[in-house]
Amino acid sequence: MVDFDRLLQYEITERESIMFEIERALFTGRYDLSSKHQNIFWAHSISMLYSVWEGFVQNGFKLYVDELNSYNLNIFEFCPKIVIHHMENSFKQLLDYPSKEGAKMKLYQNLKNFYLASNDPIQRIINTESNVGFNVINTLLQRFGLESFPEHWDKYAYPNTNLKESLALFLKLRNEVSHGSVSYSSVIIDQNGYNRFKHLVRDLMYEIRKKMMDGLNSQAYKGQVQLSAADNAS
Repeated sequence: MVDFDRLLQYEITERESIMFEIERALFTGRYDLSSKHQNIFWAHSISMLYSVWEGFVQNGFKLYVDELNSYNLNIFEFCPKIVIHHMENSFKQLLDYPSKEGAKMKLYQNLKNFYLASNDPIQRIINTESNVGFNVINTLLQRFGLESFPEHWDKYAYPNTNLKESLALFLKLRNEVSHGSVSYSSVIIDQNGYNRFKHLVRDLMYEIRKKMMDGLNSQAYKGQVQLSAADNAS
């Protein structure tokens, strides 16, 4: 667990350094940019920040999976949601059942081997849907038996913009630029705007680290997972 915390902290520190360098390069007058180039780079600063954020989510959860796999548990000793994550990524046919008999037999044989062996490492596939917003990050946390984020969290609550809305705006700006749906001049990002989302990413990275460490310490990865109100209603 010590190695996991060290590796995860390294991921955060590296990304903090990247975010600092982006800000220093684009917003401090370090380089003599024309107004046109400045507007383009400023607009793209949000896309750069998003890549830092999604990269952390991908690598952070993969490190978490590696830590769980290092315990050498039987797959069925993990909580049901982790087992489901593993099965859905091991057997894509469960989400798109095959129609051909040969494919059905292959699925059956693979499932048989899976249940007989039951010591396969958990899959490291992390589906971010290329849009790590409020719902996606909570889905990932819940998949690994970890505590999800409330809409109103810490300083991201009234009278400030709540967490769900903050992430929605972050993704909206990123997608508008990345997908070319607007001109650069219509996405106005200055240093204050950049700092707002830089701090959002930083706050989330440290809180996810805390949630993962809490999950390991409490062994939330084992046994039954407490269902949310939404799960109980479905």
